[in-house]
Amino acid sequence: MTRHFVIACAVVAALATTALSMAQGNPFVGTWKLNVAKSHYDPGPAPQSQTRTWDSSGKVTVEGIDATGKPRTYGYTIKTDGMEYPATGATNGADSVSSKPIDATALQATFKRGRTPFEVADFSVSEKGKRLTIVSHGTNASGQTFKNVQVWDKQ
Repeated sequence: MTRHFVIACAVVAALATTALSMAQGNPFVGTWKLNVAKSHYDPGPAPQSQTRTWDSSGKVTVEGIDATGKPRTYGYTIKTDGMEYPATGATNGADSVSSKPIDATALQATFKRGRTPFEVADFSVSEKGKRLTIVSHGTNASGQTFKNVQVWDKQ
């Protein structure tokens, strides 16, 4: 009985270590806070604050206060397999997102409304893993073009 318990504990420890190393292997995983002062929104305005949580499965949740002072939450899934995944309440009304890797610390995501792409975002993590930069461009729901540079600090 003790032998089985020891083996079970070893298996659980190995699985936990594997999950931890996989999360550490993905530089995007973690909690990020928007650095509004270093970010640029054209045409704007910028949100007052945002926190982005990215889990090891690729699920991204963003919570914050928009430019008008109202709470805002949205989410989507980033998996670099080129498949489309649903977006919930995402910026500019996206209902799906697909992404592809650029390299080990960068990826590109395409957001769509219906079947129409309207935003492309390049995500990149700094060499030390402390800063996430998202450069996005496209056309908003009003038909106006935009280009945003968001700077996020790892928490």
